Amino acid sequence: MSITTAEVKSAWYSKINWTQAVGMVATALALATGNKYQLPGDVQVSIVAGIQGAVAVATWIMRTWFNPTVPPASIK
Repeated sequence: MSITTAEVKSAWYSKINWTQAVGMVATALALATGNKYQLPGDVQVSIVAGIQGAVAVATWIMRTWFNPTVPPASIK
């Protein structure tokens, strides 16, 4: 067993949580407005795939290299 020190920060300040939230809102907006602008289904799918792909890559990068804190729920 190893022991380490990490800064504890509220989940409200989590870059990862905010990235996921923005991705969900962007996806919902893309789906809700796709028909309003008469976008074909394949274009809507491409937009949603692009949004979700960008969110996945951003989350992976932030989680791997830019996450020096832990949320309180992770500490036991």
